[in-house]
Amino acid sequence: MPGSCWVCNPFCGKCQPAPVKSGRCPDCGGCTVFKREDILADGALLCKTCGADLSELVRPQAIRCNYSGNVCVYPCGKGRGEVPKLGHQICRRNTAPA
Repeated sequence: MPGSCWVCNPFCGKCQPAPVKSGRCPDCGGCTVFKREDILADGALLCKTCGADLSELVRPQAIRCNYSGNVCVYPCGKGRGEVPKLGHQICRRNTAPA
């Protein structure tokens, strides 16, 4: 199991990109859960309660991954960690910019 966790938390995102992310609306306080496919799509991420756009809160910024050395638009915790001792590694979960 990646990261040697007992149970994978889908919101964690430490060892692999989180399959779902949540966002708390600053307008109404409601919490909305979004799937990875919806986050990677270009459309707006709307609050289910009031319809406010939560794109800036939920959609991650693209980074240069420290694990693979590539740009990733949906990074996990490995991308922000240290560069591996043997240099950059192949990341099977890298999400390249469109």
